[in-house]
Amino acid sequence: MDIFSVMKERKSTRAFLDKPVSRDDIEEIFTYASMAPSAINLQPWEFVITYGEEKDRLITRLKKVHAEQKVSCGPGTAKPLQEKFAGRSRKVLEIMKPHIFKLGLTFNKFIEEGSCSFYGAPVAIIVTIDRVFPQIRYLDIGLCVSYLLLAAHAKGLATCPIGLITAYEDDIADVLNISKEKEIVLSIALGYADEESSANAFKTDREELSKILSWYE
Repeated sequence: MDIFSVMKERKSTRAFLDKPVSRDDIEEIFTYASMAPSAINLQPWEFVITYGEEKDRLITRLKKVHAEQKVSCGPGTAKPLQEKFAGRSRKVLEIMKPHIFKLGLTFNKFIEEGSCSFYGAPVAIIVTIDRVFPQIRYLDIGLCVSYLLLAAHAKGLATCPIGLITAYEDDIADVLNISKEKEIVLSIALGYADEESSANAFKTDREELSKILSWYE
C-alpha cells in the first residue's frame, strides 16, 4: 500500500473488534512513528501503552470521573469559534447523525462512548511530553502522531486520536503512575475496526483547497 493510499483511506475509528493487538505489531508501528522529524532531533515524545486488565481499570476510573464532572466535548475553547470553523462542526454532525441514530445514541453519548474515552478499543495509547519543553514542541508530537496513525493503517489497524482525555490528566497519571514531570497531551485508541458498526460507516470530508490556501506569485 503506497503512502498516498494510506493517507486517503485512513479515518478515525469509533468501534473496535474484541480482538487483541500483538505487542510485535504495536512495536513495529512505533518504530515507524519514531522516524518523524523533530527540532534538533529532540524527539520529545513519550508514550504509555495500556491494554487488558490495566486498561479496564483506567476506563472504570474515567467513567466515574466523567459522570461526576460532565466535561464537554472540545474543552479549552475560550471564545466562540469563527463561523468557518463552527460551520465545519455542524456539517460533520449532519454526516454523523443518521449513523448515530442507528446505534440508538444521542450525539453526546456517542462521543462519550465511541471516542472520548476509547471504551471499546483493545489498546489505549497515552501521549506525553516532558514539561520542560515549551508548547511549540507540540508540533513535534503532532508529526510523530501522524506517522503513528499512518503506520497503524498500513498494518491494517485502526485508530482514533482523542484530545478530550487531557481533561482527566490527573486521574490518568494516577492510574498509570505517570510522573508529574510529564504532561499528557493526547490519547489514541488502537485496534481492529468493526466494519459492521454504524459508528464506522462514515468518513468526514475536508475543505476545498481554495478555502485553506493563499497564493502569492
